[in-house]
Amino acid sequence: MLFFGRARENRIADDVIGSADGGACLFIGEPGVGKSALASRIAEDHGAVVVVASPSERMWPYSGLSAVAAGLGGERRVAVDALLERGRDWPEHLLAEQLSRTLHLVRDEPDVVVVDDIDQLDGASVTVISYVVGRLRGTGLHVIATSGSMGGRAPFAGMRREVIGRLSFEESLELGRAVLGAHTAPAVLRSVVASTGGHPGLLSRVRLTPCETVGDVPLPFPLRLTDDDARGRAPGEPHLRDPAIATVMDLLSVAPVFGHDRLRAAAASFGVEVETLIDDGLVDVHGELARISDPARRLRHLSALSVDERHRLHARAAAEHAGAYPATVLWHESFADPTADRERLLVAAVDLAQSGEPSAAVEFAERALAGPLDAGARCRLLVDLGEALVLQGDDVQARYYLRRAGTSCEPTVRARAALAWLRATAATDHVVDETMLHVAAELEDPRAAERIICESARLHLWRGEAARARTLLESALEKGLASVESTLFARLLEELGADVVLPVTVDTGVGPAIGARPASLEETLVELSVGIMREEYALVRRRIRALLEQTPRLAPFWRDQLGCLLVTTEARGGDPAAAREAVADWRREWVPGRAPDLANILVLASAAALDPAGPGPTDLVREGRDLCRREGTPTLLPWFAVIEGGSALAEGRFDEAVAALRAAKDAVPGDDPSLLRADPDLIEALWLSGMRGEARAELARLEAASQRSPRRWTALAVSRSRAVCRSDVEGAAAFRAAQAFLRTDDAPYERIRLAAARERCLPSDEPPLPAPPSRPTGKSRALTAQEREVVALVGRGMRNREIAASLFISLRTVELRLTGIYRKLGVSSRVQLVALLHGASRVESRDAVRPASATAGGGVRGG
Repeated sequence: MLFFGRARENRIADDVIGSADGGACLFIGEPGVGKSALASRIAEDHGAVVVVASPSERMWPYSGLSAVAAGLGGERRVAVDALLERGRDWPEHLLAEQLSRTLHLVRDEPDVVVVDDIDQLDGASVTVISYVVGRLRGTGLHVIATSGSMGGRAPFAGMRREVIGRLSFEESLELGRAVLGAHTAPAVLRSVVASTGGHPGLLSRVRLTPCETVGDVPLPFPLRLTDDDARGRAPGEPHLRDPAIATVMDLLSVAPVFGHDRLRAAAASFGVEVETLIDDGLVDVHGELARISDPARRLRHLSALSVDERHRLHARAAAEHAGAYPATVLWHESFADPTADRERLLVAAVDLAQSGEPSAAVEFAERALAGPLDAGARCRLLVDLGEALVLQGDDVQARYYLRRAGTSCEPTVRARAALAWLRATAATDHVVDETMLHVAAELEDPRAAERIICESARLHLWRGEAARARTLLESALEKGLASVESTLFARLLEELGADVVLPVTVDTGVGPAIGARPASLEETLVELSVGIMREEYALVRRRIRALLEQTPRLAPFWRDQLGCLLVTTEARGGDPAAAREAVADWRREWVPGRAPDLANILVLASAAALDPAGPGPTDLVREGRDLCRREGTPTLLPWFAVIEGGSALAEGRFDEAVAALRAAKDAVPGDDPSLLRADPDLIEALWLSGMRGEARAELARLEAASQRSPRRWTALAVSRSRAVCRSDVEGAAAFRAAQAFLRTDDAPYERIRLAAARERCLPSDEPPLPAPPSRPTGKSRALTAQEREVVALVGRGMRNREIAASLFISLRTVELRLTGIYRKLGVSSRVQLVALLHGASRVESRDAVRPASATAGGGVRGG
């Protein structure tokens, strides 16, 4: 089997083998999940051999033990072989004790042995190995083993146990591409991955024709699997040992969905309760429909059925659904009657997609497309299906069906197809397909044309391309298409610093225009964006949460948009805890396999920059910069630079902070400092870099801008920057004045930033190295040589990973040393440590340039 993913399992094996003392780990997984491939990869990485149990030798006591001994090397193997030769007839407990003693007495290099399917060894070997592996510490021997589910048995109690999970969606896509070929259509690949449920054994057995692979013909459902010796029902599953439950599962497996009430009646006829199947995790229920919860289990059941059994089960399921579920009846009848009504199957596919069953919708659609369909109905229904799949977040499948729909002669269908295509393409390819504007130009319906133009403008604005968005909006105005949504967009562009496009200002609003009818979700999103720019965070937060909590639930597309806006609200509102919670909620809405676009990465990086307990924004900023370069989209680079500059400032890399923040400001000129939010960090970085004249000049520009564009954030930025630029004369008093300017409803992060600025600008408020004088000095409080090395590198602005690489130690060791340093120096963060270092190095030079009156009056210390 091809090997993909398994980073977690490889990391665990490396940790166990990395211990020189010895140890053992048992990886447990279901059949076909890739245990043997994992064992082979671990053995290859560590220069070991794989010991494989031979079923033909299980009848011979200690045969498995002999095989494991053959995997050893050096003196350890000689000693174990000699012991096994002498102890061939010994009882198991005696041989186990002697083997453990022998391994402890042998002095040899550390060794690794990998055993695949260790549970398949003979019983005597299992007993002996179970005793020995719990006592490997001090032997230098590392045992890595794999096993199937052991049911109620509990051998190998001394081994660390880890379950081998299935592949993630991304790993499954990678494996599927290797199995089916690089030319496989993305939608086909996703359908195959969804049908195999991340099970690598099943995914490796899928076989499609060349035409099916590229999507030229419908996919066959159920998928064809190559023959092998795998059984349809996993033998370790106790539920399926009951013939009645197995029969019900067979009945469920022949269709993607089954009527819940009909399943209850059918199961009762076999003496099975549906609640039992649900409790055991075999069946899921969504509304009126039930399905096998695990797609891989369903496919295993199907692959184990003969053709005659499938026909019999289809007939039984059709009879069960007669009357109340016509589409499901048609599904089952289509396997026996190729002339069945395919249009109704496609209608059912649309209904399933709209009700949140995209996988079942795809199966119904492929079944429908395998037969004859009226061209007009086919086009209209495929556009309906594409629209529904976009709203479900399945953009790859949506594009697949929109492409297969062709071009409709109906204007309304073309307009809906263009809008769905715009959204799906932006999500999958991260581009705005402006060819859809030609569709808008041909439409007679002004509302439909405006909808396409506004959607294009929204997508451009989301990518930071405000000028292009403004051009599109002006085109809508010139064509007389502007209505409520265009007016809202004009208002948003005005908030972003663009010239007035329509005769509406921030103060006049658009309340009366919207009141004539309920606002669409598109209009609501623009309104919420305007509220964020106007710093109406509490109002926006309430409206978003009300929409997310409404019943029935909004489609995933809208929930994703609202989740992103909520994270933006909390990030710009400066609430680290709320931003962390909003990010977690937003990520839960993501569909499997989703790749965040540039704007999403920027939003996540902005939230990460606020969270002192998180991993920080560095990796996200790097990812965003790389994506900007790959996609040729530089418009968002300044915002990433602002986050990067803020991180550099916090870590004491002031020159780097100046460079990043200046580049950002130069790239985004404008009168409203609250848009980019670079000024206060730039002023502080200039000040701490010794460029105080330039810092004061930037402060003057910020003060002037705050008069032209009054915002609360700008006022707080001016207050903090004034404290920084007055700290050389007024000292702590300058920061006390800034603290007094804060209101109770101001952002928590602004308080954090003000405190951090004070620590950096007034480091002499803290005691000098190496320890606070108020604490007892002595050997217990002094920094060790290793800790002083770390402190020196922190002072040079190096990150933990860079420090680890420089000193040839692990990242964990760096973190532990920093913890000890913080404790000894009486600081609680890296910011405080950097401030302490800069204070110790510059306090004399600052005292030398401080005016005498300031020194006499207290100066920095007197505040």
